Amino acid sequence: MNNSIRKALHEYPVFTVRDLASLLNKERGYAYLQAYRWKKRNLIYEIEKGKYTVEEDPFIISSWIIWPSYISGWAALHFYHLTEQLPFTIQVITSRKRNKRIINYGNAKIEFTTVRPSFLKGYKQVIYQQKNIFIAEKEKALVDALAARKMTFTEGICIIKDNRKNLNLKKLFFYAAMVKGLAAKLRRELHD
Repeated sequence: MNNSIRKALHEYPVFTVRDLASLLNKERGYAYLQAYRWKKRNLIYEIEKGKYTVEEDPFIISSWIIWPSYISGWAALHFYHLTEQLPFTIQVITSRKRNKRIINYGNAKIEFTTVRPSFLKGYKQVIYQQKNIFIAEKEKALVDALAARKMTFTEGICIIKDNRKNLNLKKLFFYAAMVKGLAAKLRRELHD
C-alpha cells in the first residue's frame, strides 16, 4: 500500500470495497483482492463483511458502521466524564435494522439498538482523536441507556444527582418525554 492510498484511507473511518475500488480507480474484483491482501498483512481491519477501517479504536468507527447512527449510553456518558465506569460495550443507536446486533472489534463490543426514526435525535458531530464521530448529547445518552435497559433507573438517578451542574434538566425531561412514563418517573425522583 503506497503512502497516498494509506493517507486517503485515513480519511474514511469506515470504508467499503466500493469505496476502495473508487479510490484505486480499479474494478471491484481488484479492490476485493487488495482488501484481502491488506487485511492479511494487518494494513486494514475488517469490521464486518465488506466493511473495513485503518482505525484500531472502536470508538472512532462505531458511529460510521451504519448510517444514520450515533454513540450513546454508558460509552457516551464516559466520553462526557459523567461516569468513571469504563464501558466494554459501545451502544450505537440507529433507525435501521441490522441482522448482526453485536460486532466484536478490538477489546470492545459494538452493540446496535434500533429505534423509531422519530427517536433518532439529540446527537451531534464532535471531534475525537482528530476524527469526526456522532455521539448523543449527555441528556439523550442517559435517556437512551434507560430506554434500552442498559442502565438501571437507580444508576441513572445517581448520575443525574452527581452531575446536576453539568446536565440541562429541561433537555433531559424533553428527551425523557419520548419514552412512555420516563419523564414523570424522573420528576418524582428528582422532585422538580
